[in-house]
Amino acid sequence: MKALVATCAVLLIAACGPLHPLAAASTPNSAIPWLPLKADLTPAPQPTPMPVPVPPGTPACTASALQAEWMGSQGATGNVITSFAFAGVGPQDCFLDGTPAMALLDSQGRTLSFNPRAPYFPPSVVGPALVGVTPLPAPHTGLKYGQASLTIDWVSQPEFCPGQSGVAVAAARIGIPTGGALTVTLGSAPDAYACAGVGVGSFESLPLPAATAPTPPLPAATLGLSGAAVVGRPYAYLVTLTNNTGSPMDLAGNCPNYEEEMFADIVHGSPPLGGKHFYRLNCAPAGTLAPGAHAIFQMIYAVPADARPGTYTLVFGLGIGNGTTSAVERPVVVTAA
Repeated sequence: MKALVATCAVLLIAACGPLHPLAAASTPNSAIPWLPLKADLTPAPQPTPMPVPVPPGTPACTASALQAEWMGSQGATGNVITSFAFAGVGPQDCFLDGTPAMALLDSQGRTLSFNPRAPYFPPSVVGPALVGVTPLPAPHTGLKYGQASLTIDWVSQPEFCPGQSGVAVAAARIGIPTGGALTVTLGSAPDAYACAGVGVGSFESLPLPAATAPTPPLPAATLGLSGAAVVGRPYAYLVTLTNNTGSPMDLAGNCPNYEEEMFADIVHGSPPLGGKHFYRLNCAPAGTLAPGAHAIFQMIYAVPADARPGTYTLVFGLGIGNGTTSAVERPVVVTAA
């Protein structure tokens, strides 16, 4: 009966995924057992771009307090993306917010029949845009802090508007929400087709520098190897992970991935034996390591059946995400079955 239970346990673990065969060797009582866990490749969360804060008491911009410049136009999947920049002329800083009224004009100053719609590329920075008393940027250059931008777009391919002719957009009249309008002359840009309207974005400023979350520190690793590996069989070894920092290390909450490889000639760049091996540690039983504490993990390396006997370098690396940032290595002998 005991043998049957053990056999079922092996089958259940092996069914978790074809990552390793289960080791025939028993797990030491002090070691956390190996499990066939896939690497966690979840991207790190990206912070939401935030605009530069507008100081309390800053007035909203009117057209008379602004200057504007065409920054350039470029194509994108049948659309023309046109951008404008804004800077203040005084007497003080102000802010722009929201989506302005927009009219496209021909070379005679006549309003073209384009209905407004949502922009092809939504704004990346949402919120009031602080505008300082500063020169405008040169066309085709980036913004600086204290300058604001606006992006519009129109369809530039006739197949999107059968039976219509394209028109040349010579200027844009941009309504400022709190009063007045600015007319900005455009440089060379592809013709526009009115059936799809004009996409109008919101006023934007440069985002604040993103504060990226620090990568959790990794424990120090040492390898415990016992005996030779055998061609075509699982090789069991131990990895001791030690918290060498001065703070508790939550392995269960910030579980690293690991990579294990065997190289026949690591100095001259031989390929890893059997391809890449990238998995996740069985971190849950480790919990949180106090400073100076350690946890021992059983590891299983599947030695390929076509491996040649000889001395190899076993490399074990740890990392968060899709790469390893620390690694240790030891020689291991691989013998014939």
